[in-house]
Amino acid sequence: MKKAFSLIEVIFVLIILGIVASISSQIIVQVYESYITQQAIYKVSIKTELAINQMVSRLSYSIVDSAIAKDATNSLNYKLLTDLDLTTDKDLTILEWIGYDNDSFSAGSTPYWSGVANYEDANESMFDTPGSQLGKVDTIIKNLSKSISLDESNTSAQRPAVIFQPRTGAGDAINGECMGLVNNDTSCIYAVSEKNATGFLFEDENKSKIKIITERYQLAWSAYALVPTIKPNGLYNINLHYNYQPWEGETYDKNATSSLLISNVSVFKFTQSGGIIQLKLCASENIGTNYNISTCKEKAIIQ
Repeated sequence: MKKAFSLIEVIFVLIILGIVASISSQIIVQVYESYITQQAIYKVSIKTELAINQMVSRLSYSIVDSAIAKDATNSLNYKLLTDLDLTTDKDLTILEWIGYDNDSFSAGSTPYWSGVANYEDANESMFDTPGSQLGKVDTIIKNLSKSISLDESNTSAQRPAVIFQPRTGAGDAINGECMGLVNNDTSCIYAVSEKNATGFLFEDENKSKIKIITERYQLAWSAYALVPTIKPNGLYNINLHYNYQPWEGETYDKNATSSLLISNVSVFKFTQSGGIIQLKLCASENIGTNYNISTCKEKAIIQ
């Protein structure tokens, strides 16, 4: 005579299997949710880190005190970054500055533009820069830019510019307000072309622009702007604008090359205290209806 399971035993086994299946499914769901969450955190963290590192990389080569905070809706509403107050200047969301040409400065074993001016022999037309190799500088700038050249024979080209470092206590402050970033004021920045391997010509046609020439200078061929644009979901995209020359009358919104730096930004703040520029960037990653993962990064740049 064969023995079989009773109905009660079968029901009992089914109940146990149901409990095990329920627990297992919950564990699987939790593991999957954890995986999705960790993947989103990693993705948004990497995205934010890469974006803020790009910002730091550009700002590390900014001309000292050239940075300006601007209002996207009113170009006359601005402040120097050194004067920015985060509690009262919330409309100033655009960060703009002029960067010196580190690419050709550091391309050789010795700098291709020395940063030293023979100011004692300089005049309203030219100045010498001993130890420079301006032909190589011109090649590098032309390769990196759209239409910028030191070659005087190329009359259709835009020109790089020089900014002289002020003597201690001498004259007006040298900052972004006089570098073409505001109201077309270019009183402290000068477009130049190549006189020879170690000499610059000023591109002032009538040579009438008064120039404050000191022993040290920096060469620049582009300004930069970080411009947030709002999205329908209330977050922002941040675009990097570059390859434009304010000393030639160009602006970031009309003449620059633009590329998306990061999307879905919830916080973008910047300030300057002394010689330290501070950045804060927060971004989000959506992983479901009304559910976002956010991360923030902060960096400091010592000028």
